[in-house]
Amino acid sequence: MSEIAPFTGYDDRVKLADVVPLESPYVLNIFPSNACNLRCVYCVHALSKDDLEERYQFRHEIMSMDTFNNIFQFERRFKLISFTGQGEPLLNKNLPLMIRIAKIYADRVDIVTNGVLLHKELNAKLIDSGLDILRISLQGVNQDEYLKIGQRKLNFDSFIDNITDFYVQSRGKCKLYVKIINLSSQKNFFEMFGGITDRMFVEHVKPVYHGVDYSKWDMSPDTDRRGLEHPRRDVCPFPFYQLDVWPNGDVVPCPAIHKIVLGNVNEMSLKDMWNSDKLRKFRMMHLSGDRGYHHQCGVCCAPDDCAHPEDVLDDNAEEILRRI
Repeated sequence: MSEIAPFTGYDDRVKLADVVPLESPYVLNIFPSNACNLRCVYCVHALSKDDLEERYQFRHEIMSMDTFNNIFQFERRFKLISFTGQGEPLLNKNLPLMIRIAKIYADRVDIVTNGVLLHKELNAKLIDSGLDILRISLQGVNQDEYLKIGQRKLNFDSFIDNITDFYVQSRGKCKLYVKIINLSSQKNFFEMFGGITDRMFVEHVKPVYHGVDYSKWDMSPDTDRRGLEHPRRDVCPFPFYQLDVWPNGDVVPCPAIHKIVLGNVNEMSLKDMWNSDKLRKFRMMHLSGDRGYHHQCGVCCAPDDCAHPEDVLDDNAEEILRRI
């Protein structure tokens, strides 16, 4: 039986408050695609393309290899490079090559995917590329739930076969994590996947995206995605330990869909962005308790939804402010 533990996170995390400011980011999130092959009812992709562009200036794009190669101008290694983002990474046909290159610059490389596009040949390519962890987000435990939540017809038996094939091929080379959202029935989830995954979890969905209709779903605003209750977090920890690269090369300090752009890898190095006065002032804004006044950060729930307990900075904000 696989381990039951949160979908995200590693066992070797340090307490972020003890180590910031960092000379370089621990984590680099790369968005190979911000298009998606599902239209999950709780996700921003439930909105139309026109609504996405009007509300978020969001366009469906695929990262080119030229942009990808321009990312790696950093002298230090990353603890983690994650292929994730506001879309489906497997839509980028160059992903196995990107992983192979990323392995040169990171201790670990993972993918966050819906897994729908997996097949035996792609499984082999991903594993051979040196991938450390494949993280699959499930939208249900049968075809009907995928139609209801993912808004796509899916041959669920073939889907399970492809996940099983990845698990079999990856033994001793790569780990497989699977989580399911609490909007689905979760019926037989642990029995269905317990023998074909290394880690599994039920994740709580929060109303994250403005414009998406959450009225039909029972969601608790008082817990994070792990189901834990905690006081409101005023300091967002993400800008203190990670950078995110969108498909067009824009670099942002957090995973939110609202883009607070530090620069673009086609014009500026990650090192210069990480050490920029713009990012320093952005961090100071959070540490000073002014996040609520920011036109984008003030309406974002990411610190309360997906920040790790080890990364909470609120109790140490004044001390950290003096350091930076």
